[in-house]
Amino acid sequence: MQPDDLRLFDALPTPHLLLDADLVVVQVNPAYARLVGVSAGELAGRHVLEAFPPRPAVLGRGGAQRLQRCLEHVLATGAPEVPPGEPYAVADPRDGRAAERRWSSLAVPVLDESGDVELILQRVEETTEHVHDRRARRRRHRAEERWRTRAMVAESEVLARVREARAAREAERARARELAALADAAVRVAAAEDVDELTDVLVNRALAALGAQGGAVAVREGDVVRLSITASLGDRIQVLYSTLPLDSPLPAAVSAATGRRILLRDRAQTVAYGHGAEEIVVNSGCQAWACLPLTTTGPGPAAARSVVLGSLLIGWSRAQAFTPAELDVLDAFAAQCAQALARIRAREAQRVQAEQTAQLAQALQRALLSEPVHAEGLDVVTRYRPAAQHARVGGDWCDSFVTPRGDTTLVVGDVCGHDREAAATMGQVRSMLRALAYTVGEPPAGVLRLLDAALRGLVVQAPASAVVVSVERDASRGGPWAHRLRWSNAGHPPPLLIHPDGRTELLRSEAELLLGVDADTPRSDHEADLAPGATLLLYTDGLVERRDSDLDAGLAWLARTAGALTDAGLGPAALCDALLEQVAGTAEDDVVLLALRVRGAGPALTTRSG
Repeated sequence: MQPDDLRLFDALPTPHLLLDADLVVVQVNPAYARLVGVSAGELAGRHVLEAFPPRPAVLGRGGAQRLQRCLEHVLATGAPEVPPGEPYAVADPRDGRAAERRWSSLAVPVLDESGDVELILQRVEETTEHVHDRRARRRRHRAEERWRTRAMVAESEVLARVREARAAREAERARARELAALADAAVRVAAAEDVDELTDVLVNRALAALGAQGGAVAVREGDVVRLSITASLGDRIQVLYSTLPLDSPLPAAVSAATGRRILLRDRAQTVAYGHGAEEIVVNSGCQAWACLPLTTTGPGPAAARSVVLGSLLIGWSRAQAFTPAELDVLDAFAAQCAQALARIRAREAQRVQAEQTAQLAQALQRALLSEPVHAEGLDVVTRYRPAAQHARVGGDWCDSFVTPRGDTTLVVGDVCGHDREAAATMGQVRSMLRALAYTVGEPPAGVLRLLDAALRGLVVQAPASAVVVSVERDASRGGPWAHRLRWSNAGHPPPLLIHPDGRTELLRSEAELLLGVDADTPRSDHEADLAPGATLLLYTDGLVERRDSDLDAGLAWLARTAGALTDAGLGPAALCDALLEQVAGTAEDDVVLLALRVRGAGPALTTRSG
């Protein structure tokens, strides 16, 4: 638990203990330690049933322990439970001798950010005296029946004492209920996602527990203080005081600026404070106010660690005494609110930073995707879309260029990973592949073999898939058969060829290893003729892979959809845009597309592998 949590926990006057999901005691408050006569250190770290073993008489069928079943039910359902009252042999704090004592309790789950039960807060109340009182009353009643006349005066006195005891117990229970409600509010405050939700918890939970009418959370923002004010203080208060200068004399600003606690116990003190306080009393209906600084700790030496984030303003319609015990509770709750506010602001800063990082990452990713090549007789387009779910920089890339021989080289690849390291490795792999393909004059398989050797020699340790395509002019054939495809595939989804007549063909080949896995693995070239009007589509797996279906289904969808879009007369650019539109919002990975179309029209092609 955090230090501020401990202050609130220790301030509770009723016995409380905190269990983890294994029913091991995490923390007990002083009231609990006094109740059982054992120090907190002796209890912490022990299983609750080891610390307080049940009597055999209270075990259920099969030796099951009723308290354990109840606590396990809280863990399973996330709902509060009232464990059955049980007798325990506990040392008497007066003489240390073991004696039977009876407890009743309430087990309340504490949920983490994902809604799972992280801890169990158990409030314990000793009922031993109540049970003994009940037995004593029975004895007295029997005696009163025998001595009715003689006991009339004694009976009246006993009844008066019983009424007083009941009133005292009810007052204590009411106070315990208030503190339990405040503890529940503190738990909900810790889970608040923004300042408005923090104020909502203040309205629905904390203010009721404190008997207050309304309040506000004031947050410092530069030279101003912005207040999120409960509707219970009235529309006029919300309009007039939603924003205050940091140097305003009003309590919310003073407390936020100086870190001082300000208490105004009744109407007279509030009016005497001046600076328009009387108007606030009239418009809000609250005469007593407490303004508590929301202070957290920051880095640096002890003298500079205290950071005031704002203030917590609470108003009551009745005068308040603000006893030391009440102030301890208020301070502890304010500390809890400060911790929640610090977390909310840190999360907001992280969200803004994450958005900026994502934008920068996408810009860097696009910068690594080259402009499509301009080649005679060929139309080449490229597209990139980050994944809808995370929009992180990744290892997808494409490239296109004309070699000194006049061949057009197309590359699409994907380095494993979705982080800056993957993007950096992608840049290395892309650059090496481009340099090798441009200079060595090897077919695609030879380029991939040389790249594997370079990755091993330069210790670039990141597996990557890639397909390298060489589009070569074939002047000897002339006519419509002026281009030929030659490609090699290193663990990448197969290219899709769309024939001039609209038929689609996945250029499948025998599976070969990813790059960077085994530099000695063989690589194969495959060939196909390109007819005028044919379209070749290269892509990364984000276009066709989904968690709820297999790759074959995704490839079948791509062939069917791309064929229909081409039949509808879409060119390469429109085809890519239409495919991306169809996977918008569902793609779980980045998508890179590269489409090539041979200008003109002609017959279908034939394919061959080697």
